[in-house]
Amino acid sequence: MSVNNLIMTLLSGVKDVTQRVDIATTIRYFLDLYSMGGISEEDLRKALYEVCFDVLSFTIAELTTEEIKEKAKNMTEEFIKAFKVESIMRRAMSKYKVPFP
Repeated sequence: MSVNNLIMTLLSGVKDVTQRVDIATTIRYFLDLYSMGGISEEDLRKALYEVCFDVLSFTIAELTTEEIKEKAKNMTEEFIKAFKVESIMRRAMSKYKVPFP
């Protein structure tokens, strides 16, 4: 699944437009940081988990804390996979720069 699709899935229960934009912007910011090498995968995983846990806790009140933790963990891993795919070109471009004459 693409990063945008994952974001939309996470935001499906958030009704407030401002909150939706803030959450989506935060996740895209993490993608930019990761793509530029500004955040380690471990730190990225922690940050994404926090966002997923908080949003899921807010939107799915009927689940237990353990169920929310499991869903947040799974969603975090999906985001990590999607980030890796989406950032392939950015990482390659930053690693292999062609010098200008």
